[in-house]
Amino acid sequence: MRTQMATEAGRTTAPSEDRALVGPNLLAVLDGVTAKPETGCGHGVGWFADQLSAEILRVAHLEPAAALRQAIAQAAELHDGTCDLDHPDSPSVAVALVQITDDVLRYLVLGDATVVVDTKGELRVVSDTVTNRTAGAKPADVEHALTGEVPLPDVRRVALLTDGAARAVDLFGLFGWPQALELMTANGPDDLIRRMRAVEKEDVKAVDWPREKISDDATVVYLER
Repeated sequence: MRTQMATEAGRTTAPSEDRALVGPNLLAVLDGVTAKPETGCGHGVGWFADQLSAEILRVAHLEPAAALRQAIAQAAELHDGTCDLDHPDSPSVAVALVQITDDVLRYLVLGDATVVVDTKGELRVVSDTVTNRTAGAKPADVEHALTGEVPLPDVRRVALLTDGAARAVDLFGLFGWPQALELMTANGPDDLIRRMRAVEKEDVKAVDWPREKISDDATVVYLER
């Protein structure tokens, strides 16, 4: 198996709040939710994304939902007592996670991150852009995650994207998901981000493609078997 990763901040004036994980049996992307003026927390979204990422890797032996629940609980303990974790705008992240164990690929999506699984028989695209629940300070948040599994022998390619990268397909329509996977197979995931940035620069006032963020943090983890 070959794994590639590409990430780029949406602005040169601020660090990216995306994170990417590549472990022995786990792939993930995390997308920090833009902080409101009042969060009840003295830590930034980037800090929370870092802590949650580390905890996910630590419990990667668990199945995805259990791993994320435990990671959230452990990350919350790091600032429990100093921050108001019941605040509705406490730091949170969207998560896309893939775990490969034995002969099964398991996936989990919480929030508007995306998992694309290309099998011998179908293309499965998983993202929650409706409820848009995210991983915050409560392990119960995981109850809203979309989960599933695919026999590993059937899997050809997998891509995990934050919404800032998935907009190349979902918003700009530069290509469909099959073509996006072919592009990443041929040129790597950084080419998908490069082409998307070119379109964003052509529409800096968000006229042709109305959007809240002219350019967003973009991260892709791509696996090819």
